Amino acid sequence: MRGFHPVLPMYDRILLPGMLLRMPVILPEGVAAAEYHLATGRPLVAVPTLHPLPDGALPDSFVEVGCLAAVRRLVRLGDGSCRLLLEGLARVRIAPPRQDPDAGHVTQVRPMTDRVRDPDRVQTLHQRLADSMAEWIAEDPSNPASMRKLPANEQSPARLADHVAANLTLPRLEQIAFLSEGTLDARLQVAIEGIAREGELRKVKLEVDKKVQATLDKQQRDYYLREQIRGLRKELGEVPGSYDEAAALEQRLRDAGMPDQGLKDALRELERLRRMHPDAAEYTVARTWLEWLANMPWDTRSEDDMDLHRAKAALDAEHYGLEKIKDRILEYLAVRTLNPAGKGPVLCFVGPPGVGKTSLGQSVARALGRKFARVSLGGMKDEAEIRGHRRTYVGALPGRLVHALKKAGTKNPVIVLDEIDKLGKDFRGDPASALLEVLDPAQNHAFVDHYLDIPVDLSEVMFICTANRTDPIPEALLDRLEQLDIPGYLLEEKLRIAQQHLLPRLGTSHGLAERGFAITRQAIRAVVESYTREAGVRQLQQKLAALHRKAARKFVEGRSRGIRIDRPEQVEAFLGPARHFVEVVERTNLPGIVVGLAWTAAGGDILFIEATAWADEKGSLKLTGQLGTVMKESAEAALSVVRTRREALQIPDDSFSKRGIHVHIPAGAVPKDGPSAGITLVTAFASVLTGRLVQPALAMTGEVTLRGKVLPVGGIKEKVLAARRAGVKRIILPAKNRNDLVDIPVQLRRDLEFHYVEDIDEVLSLALAEALPQ
Repeated sequence: MRGFHPVLPMYDRILLPGMLLRMPVILPEGVAAAEYHLATGRPLVAVPTLHPLPDGALPDSFVEVGCLAAVRRLVRLGDGSCRLLLEGLARVRIAPPRQDPDAGHVTQVRPMTDRVRDPDRVQTLHQRLADSMAEWIAEDPSNPASMRKLPANEQSPARLADHVAANLTLPRLEQIAFLSEGTLDARLQVAIEGIAREGELRKVKLEVDKKVQATLDKQQRDYYLREQIRGLRKELGEVPGSYDEAAALEQRLRDAGMPDQGLKDALRELERLRRMHPDAAEYTVARTWLEWLANMPWDTRSEDDMDLHRAKAALDAEHYGLEKIKDRILEYLAVRTLNPAGKGPVLCFVGPPGVGKTSLGQSVARALGRKFARVSLGGMKDEAEIRGHRRTYVGALPGRLVHALKKAGTKNPVIVLDEIDKLGKDFRGDPASALLEVLDPAQNHAFVDHYLDIPVDLSEVMFICTANRTDPIPEALLDRLEQLDIPGYLLEEKLRIAQQHLLPRLGTSHGLAERGFAITRQAIRAVVESYTREAGVRQLQQKLAALHRKAARKFVEGRSRGIRIDRPEQVEAFLGPARHFVEVVERTNLPGIVVGLAWTAAGGDILFIEATAWADEKGSLKLTGQLGTVMKESAEAALSVVRTRREALQIPDDSFSKRGIHVHIPAGAVPKDGPSAGITLVTAFASVLTGRLVQPALAMTGEVTLRGKVLPVGGIKEKVLAARRAGVKRIILPAKNRNDLVDIPVQLRRDLEFHYVEDIDEVLSLALAEALPQ
């Protein structure tokens, strides 16, 4: 062991020459090194490790430089550890340590001599360091006491540099680098820079402390003033606690996250409120306004659920079919996932009543993980319902949109604007024009409600509009909407919806879920075909609810323990005689009667167009059935088309001049209009004038020109569904409407026979019972 020194690993501290360091020694190799030093008198070598953890005691983790040290004091502790007071003696280079059974680790050392590159520069740096040290000690009385023990006029630049570095809060790697540095010039420079950095940190700390103290002083001053005001208000007999309420309201306003200018206005109004007597007329107005501001979700939002699979499952669980609508919602989610800051579209679900437009909006909110709110626009005529009333009016309140935001509690809910096609307007304004700003992504980030009078950010709201038809919607408003059509349901779809959604919900709501009550698929079919005539399922739900109510009464009266409805006769026993019948064949067994197809806000429907002729010297044309202007003109054009084909149809010469024709469309209480009955009217005229029947179970739709060309029309899917419900087997459509059948399920297309025509002659050859002569 001659020439070897015990090694004391330094895990988290660095020992420099001339430095006194108190440190605990816990690990056995450290305790063994200290004991060996005291027993043999050989100086310790305090060697830093590269890892500030106990596993740094491995030989390969020691650095190549250490500090010879003497133990000035050793205190043994009961757990085998000890506390040391070390004094650094000199820098040394060490050989790779090796293990020793008595000392833990030992190593050989080689003294390090200080190198001086430029003596003049060393002298300059020495003086500068001494001045910086003196200034630092004078400015900061909180410096360590060890810093003051060495005089600033220390003659040894090496000792002064080590002393300063020992009292600086240098990072560990910089401390190791300082210990390893053999050039005196560099060590002096590091010490000077360290003092300068400590001075800057002290200035920053003083500034922060000053600001904190000023804040505390202001809070104490405000508290003192509030207590004085509380006492004065009590002496004046004002309501106890009113100042506490104002203070709480102020804190809520500050925490609400509203725009800066809005907060300034609110705090200014709050100061006015504090000076008002609670019985003053303006007190309630101001207080209500401030409460609205405090309760608005200015900066509260819910996190979107971006899991497409979970969203699709949520949509499928609540709505059957509607694949195009679901795909569009999932596309919106995908875009939001890739670009969360992007502005979404404004979707508009268009379809007949009862197809699930509003409930689909709720499903969208659940799929996205957002809050839901609904604003009913039906019959709204006052612009203030959208923009709110100005506070100068008695009883003023915010508009419906602000109400919806407050109810939702977040700034990014899903808001359904229901029945947007039912908006009206009068002398109070035009709500549709007010919605232009609301539904425009380029403007709605700063929507100003007249009551709040503070910009409200609506850009994160997902708006979904619903409408039965788009005709009444102003063009400028419709241009901002992405229209998604929801047509009526097929019979098969209604059966599935009833079994999967309506029956479980009705069973639970009527208390029959566990009572053994069942309605079979055949019974549901009877309800659909004989008791409903709709595109949606609302009437179906009402009829099924009637069955549940009657069954519930039987259970309560004890007349039955288990009820199963599986035959049409049982349905009739519960609901009474059937309301609807398949009558297409029976009503078209006379000349002049043709089945037309129509589209209304309630979905598709069939029209029986009846024509009859009688002797009339004037050759008049009479139209009844509450027909609109367009339909009347279409009838006149249809008659002209038949006139031009008189010879081909073998109609007598005097049929038009000496016979009057009367066209009637039943359901006379219902207004009817549009050009799509053109080919139907031509067929009715041709049938009555030739005496030829129209083919049974046949329906048609299409506009006709004076030249006999058949033009395309709209609402094809709804019309086809209506024809299927009415028992029609064959349908004549304009050739240019062929592509509209893509949206119709394949099974329905297989059940019906479609004929596509371009000319009225094709229509007549298909529709009339006998072939036309060549």
